[in-house]
Amino acid sequence: MVITNSPLKDQLQETGYVVAKGILSENLDLEPVRKEYKNVLNQLAKKWHAEQKIQSTYEALPISKQLVKILSDYPDAPYYEDLDITLPKTSHQTKKPDQIQDKTRMHTGPAIFNLLTSPRLLDVVEEFIGPEIYSNPVQHVRIKPPINALPKHVKEHTRGSGLVTGTQWHQDQGVVLSEADNTEMLTVWIPITKATTENGCLVVANKSHTNGLSLHCMRSEKRPQWKGIEIPPEYIKENKIPLEMQPGDVLFMTKFTKHSSLENNTNDIRWSFDLRYQPIGQPTGRPYFPGFVARSRKNPESELKDHKEWRKLWMDAKE
Repeated sequence: MVITNSPLKDQLQETGYVVAKGILSENLDLEPVRKEYKNVLNQLAKKWHAEQKIQSTYEALPISKQLVKILSDYPDAPYYEDLDITLPKTSHQTKKPDQIQDKTRMHTGPAIFNLLTSPRLLDVVEEFIGPEIYSNPVQHVRIKPPINALPKHVKEHTRGSGLVTGTQWHQDQGVVLSEADNTEMLTVWIPITKATTENGCLVVANKSHTNGLSLHCMRSEKRPQWKGIEIPPEYIKENKIPLEMQPGDVLFMTKFTKHSSLENNTNDIRWSFDLRYQPIGQPTGRPYFPGFVARSRKNPESELKDHKEWRKLWMDAKE
């Protein structure tokens, strides 16, 4: 099936972003991810409790409240690596000593693989990029605790990265290698909890995708607290639109859409995934990390169906 007339694609080309309401299934897509992550956090909590770093495992609490309680006891709790769905960037990109070691961890469970390959999600992705769909390895979980639950040094180290605090203004094309300059990369952002202006939803610059890649700057003397690269906010001239979303909604953006996210000023977490998809055969911009064929109408036997094979791809990349 080749879609020649898609209102969603028309809107993406017009504004640079589309919020598709109620795409994902609570029972089939979202709740399995929540349960899988709860199990991971429970195991971490047991370890930290045995090490006397937290007063309790807080297992009876939902994951959002559990993580906040853990951080109140153990502000430096290194939970993020165990929950993310990628490895750290490698040294030839960051120009730093290699961050990937034998002990480096990431999450590769079946529920998140099922989310990556959800037919409900891929049906809509197909409307944008066609039926030959490749899962790009630029992907993250974003579990953003309340900003007041983070110690000062964590806020300073991660501010602007979007992993646990707000995200600076950027375009997703600005964080991949130049091999992907002509790749039709689609950004897919999925909230697992409600995303609101209070807890740190995304903000897009309306119709900011039409002039290609903007200049991205490293941290400066004026903004030393920001991590990594950014488009200085004074250069964002377009109308800035906060996107409040519900679980089940999915945000689609072009690789040139300028966006950022707010900080979490509530007493609960804001949890989301951001994924990338592209047509099969185009460069990913991170050639040292593994992508896979998520859907192929021409060659369905090439689709990756087994989360264990997906995990093996990542473990082989780590080695």
